[in-house]
Amino acid sequence: MIFAAILAGGKGARVGSKVPKQFLELGGKPILIQTVDVFVRSGLFDIIYISVNEMWLEHTKELIRTYFPDKNELFRFVCGGKERMLSFLNVIKDIKEKHGVRSEDMVFSHDAVRPFVTKDILEDCIKETRLHRVAMATIPSADTTYYSGREGFLTSTYDRKKLFYAQTPHGCTMDLLDEVINSYSQDELLALTGTSQLFVNRNIDVRISLGRPSNLKITTLEDIDFSEYILNKQKETK
Repeated sequence: MIFAAILAGGKGARVGSKVPKQFLELGGKPILIQTVDVFVRSGLFDIIYISVNEMWLEHTKELIRTYFPDKNELFRFVCGGKERMLSFLNVIKDIKEKHGVRSEDMVFSHDAVRPFVTKDILEDCIKETRLHRVAMATIPSADTTYYSGREGFLTSTYDRKKLFYAQTPHGCTMDLLDEVINSYSQDELLALTGTSQLFVNRNIDVRISLGRPSNLKITTLEDIDFSEYILNKQKETK
């Protein structure tokens, strides 16, 4: 089976809104719904998990019923944790309880506030995960990146050709994911900020899959304004 884990547990502090950013409207729909719609229309996933803060769980279920009235069997909901990793781990726990751990199963985590993910991005991540067991959407660095080894100063630089910006989705086979998670203590897991860190910290290479500059993560009000611009441009080209 192919599972999606859409992580929607954020509180939107950086947006400066009382409403979590995934529930703010973009193009007349909540950002979360814009994101979920891509996953539903892709037809690539057997089950779509949504991990959301408990305070917003019923609201999320109502949104899904409203926008996807004929797809109730496709969705499952879990309460998100205080940290992103906990939200993801809650999804994995539910998958294990209901389906066990099978090498042929794959799970793909994605930020709820990346609504411009596309079917070809999802397809490529699935393909690379099937071949290499773990993969993540990325884009090459377009900027020279420096390291500050002394406060207030740039002390060295990196080869830009070898630098990539992380995006989502991130995919992994369930058996490898379970093995890697079990190698961490709870405190170590809580210190991680991204799914890929689970693997690179254990010297497991993560396969590069297709990303796009437009697959941006909405974190500020300026991002929402820019996202509205992208939506309008997309409408003009249709």
